[in-house]
Amino acid sequence: MKNRIAESKTAREAIACAAAKDMAAVLLNGKPAVVSQKEAERMEVAEVYFAYLYVHEGKVVTIPANRNHA
Repeated sequence: MKNRIAESKTAREAIACAAAKDMAAVLLNGKPAVVSQKEAERMEVAEVYFAYLYVHEGKVVTIPANRNHA
């Protein structure tokens, strides 16, 4: 599959891009990125450590996908 993960320059850029394309904004290896919803689910099942990126009350927040994998 081509371009399964697209890196972004900033977390806010990843969040905006993901929202516009119905995808998921994630923090993977310390870098913001955009992935398909299916790819995010696949990474969770594979126990890849990453966090979802969201804006909450104007601030970027992360929510770990695999909390037990830290």
